[in-house]
Amino acid sequence: MELKALFALEENEAGVVVLAELAKKLRLTRVQAWKLASRLVRKKRLLRLKRGVYLFAPMKSGPKGLWTENAFTIVPKLMAGKGHYVSFWAALNHYGLTEQIPFAVQIVATSRQRKFEALQTRFEFIQVRRLGEWREEEIGGKPVRFATPEQLMIDCLALPENCGGVKEACKALWNARNKINWKRLEELASKSNDAIRRRLGYTSELLGIHRFKPLKSVGWRWLDPSAPKKPMAKSEKWGLLLNVSEKELVEWREY
Repeated sequence: MELKALFALEENEAGVVVLAELAKKLRLTRVQAWKLASRLVRKKRLLRLKRGVYLFAPMKSGPKGLWTENAFTIVPKLMAGKGHYVSFWAALNHYGLTEQIPFAVQIVATSRQRKFEALQTRFEFIQVRRLGEWREEEIGGKPVRFATPEQLMIDCLALPENCGGVKEACKALWNARNKINWKRLEELASKSNDAIRRRLGYTSELLGIHRFKPLKSVGWRWLDPSAPKKPMAKSEKWGLLLNVSEKELVEWREY
């Protein structure tokens, strides 16, 4: 039965294997399929991603089951039926907006998921109540959902700790200046929270790439919530406590 399963998976060039699909393909009960999968996990032919979901390690992955196929390709099946898209570091790298190599694939999702490691990559999940805009990009012949460039800017300014801080978000905004639809970005910003609108207005103006109209707002917000809460200055216009200096935000231009 193990050989039959492996031949079937090799023949179909399986990537992510769902237990229910394996049971149906081999005409097994769920219990039989689970026992089979458990044996194949011990023999490193299946890598467990989460309950009932496995990654198939083909023979070319070697006796240790190491497999380095593009990590993005497992996301569609991993998140089947759940609202999601890839964002932050991984999306910035995919769009060529950062030279940094992503340390994880960060998936924005409406459902709670546990982080895990597979394909020598860490998969992290950022839960949100309402999903932003995304588009499909073909990776390894499979459609993978990525945040649109405009949504990506909003995400990075909303949760800068997931992209290396506002400094990296600022750099990405500069690199994307000729790629993004500014009208659409303004529309997304208008639907976002107050802190995001302020950060977007401030960084865009600092870079000299776009001017947003300041909205009347009350109180102060941190420029970078992921940086130490020690204000170096204030932006009266945008109502921001600047805990990252202007010099730090644009020093990458010097290189």
